[in-house]
Amino acid sequence: MTGFNAVNMIMAMKPILIINDDPSLLSEMVSVLEEGNFHYVTSTTGGEAMSAASEYDFSLVVLDLKLPDMDGDKLYHKLLFNESHYTLPVAGLVDSMDVEEVKVVNKLLPNGRVTLLSKPLKREWLVELFEQYGEKKS
Repeated sequence: MTGFNAVNMIMAMKPILIINDDPSLLSEMVSVLEEGNFHYVTSTTGGEAMSAASEYDFSLVVLDLKLPDMDGDKLYHKLLFNESHYTLPVAGLVDSMDVEEVKVVNKLLPNGRVTLLSKPLKREWLVELFEQYGEKKS
């Protein structure tokens, strides 16, 4: 019975998904998550994120809008389609709001709860965001 309960606890956990191909930015976000004792999963590509989505429902996705294998809006739509039974708040990371980023942001906005974070990130923004959506480890 204990094994069954442990499996249910793991399946019930809703980690924060961080998707970013910039190692220093990813490390900065992971540092804040670990200090706050939050459950999280990281990936550096859309493909890795989709693999993680087959194992978890997420409480939040922090999404780099320009990934090596797909645009952020396409990945977000795939995540939503993959897990159509829940809503998924998204925090999009933007650099300069160039034409391409504006297009991606405009595709994200109709999908619900969208937060935009400009780079360079401020630690207090991350703390506030993770406190709002994250689940802490026991």
